[in-house]
Amino acid sequence: MTAQGDLESVWRNYVVAAQRTLGWLSGHKVTQFPHYSEGGLWATLDVGQHSADIDGSYDHGNWTAGFALGVMWLLGLATGVHAVEQVIRTRLAPLASRASDTTTHDLGFLFYPSFVLGQLVGTLDATEVQPARRASETLARRFNRRGGYIQAFGPIGHGRFAGTSTIDTMMNLPLLWWAAATAPDPLVSSVAIMHARTSAKLFFRPDGSTYHLLTFDPLSGGLIKRATFQGSSDESCWSRGQAWAIAGFAWAHAASGEAEFLAASERAASYFLNHLPSDGLAPWDFNVVNRDGPTDASASAIAALGLLILGAAHPDLPMAERWSNLGRELLVRLDCACVNKSSEVDGILLRSCYSRPHGLGLNGAVAWGDFYYGLAIAFSMQLLRLDQMIPRLGSDARREPTGGGEAGPRETVAERGDM
Repeated sequence: MTAQGDLESVWRNYVVAAQRTLGWLSGHKVTQFPHYSEGGLWATLDVGQHSADIDGSYDHGNWTAGFALGVMWLLGLATGVHAVEQVIRTRLAPLASRASDTTTHDLGFLFYPSFVLGQLVGTLDATEVQPARRASETLARRFNRRGGYIQAFGPIGHGRFAGTSTIDTMMNLPLLWWAAATAPDPLVSSVAIMHARTSAKLFFRPDGSTYHLLTFDPLSGGLIKRATFQGSSDESCWSRGQAWAIAGFAWAHAASGEAEFLAASERAASYFLNHLPSDGLAPWDFNVVNRDGPTDASASAIAALGLLILGAAHPDLPMAERWSNLGRELLVRLDCACVNKSSEVDGILLRSCYSRPHGLGLNGAVAWGDFYYGLAIAFSMQLLRLDQMIPRLGSDARREPTGGGEAGPRETVAERGDM
């Protein structure tokens, strides 16, 4: 078992690096947020930059603004919220404008680390988190009932993107789990549950690896194609996508209690760990054997969080201890290999990779890696409890929705082209 002293050292190192992020935020325009680093410096995006189809190429826009604020809330657990609150509050207002953004599924990434976590740590009140509630409603509107999935890319119902669903959406669901548990809404809870069920059914290969991108016929709900947007090939296992599956399904199980989601998380975790190098650094894609290629420490950090949630929520004590131990050990390995100790370099968790196919952020920090690594450490140190971080749905919220026509995915891949 990982010694408590090791985790305390890991947390101290994280806090020191997060204090540098506080300094960075204090010195930059409140609408500019860290995205990924190049040459040791943050590349930034304006918070108002929406996703867009640019000359036939999809641009995700700013889907990462929430993560830096999440890092600040975590820093507040160590230093006191007063030390970070002003910086956070000046940036919440411009972020709130994205609550009605109908062009992306990444509202969970924008609003859970920022507004929701601010409430969960006891700082923001119910009135102040209303933008997150609006964002949850906007995200729920992306649900395609015929296919049983949340549309990933582009404006709701867009002709090119209406059939898209990605494994990343599983880690946007925490916004819906929170909304459904804290102000019960049958629509929001049923959307989260049905999307997770569809994902558990259709994203996995027999060996436990996952696809990145599914394309449906948005009218019939039939599955057309399994593919990738950021992996090395349609049949490869993009490591961060695998990590999204571990953590996303573990979170879904902790929120809903559904055994199907527990099994899906364990399948994803077993594959990830069986293919993870001994240093704990995931390659950007598990099917790329060249170890000179980019690593993705953010994938390992997300996986560690998923393992810890598995450990906290698992009904079988020996399995719970196994997953928790593996998660803590992975955090320590990441601290040794990747945590930034230099004031000359931006970010916290280095050796991460944004997108190898697009040549973006190939060796540095990424905003989500910094946040999920810190969240995993804080959770492992019991600075955040499971029921605090993941409010559980009540029995009413877990009921099957009624009416509205046929829901759920068609199992047969249709003889159709791409989106």
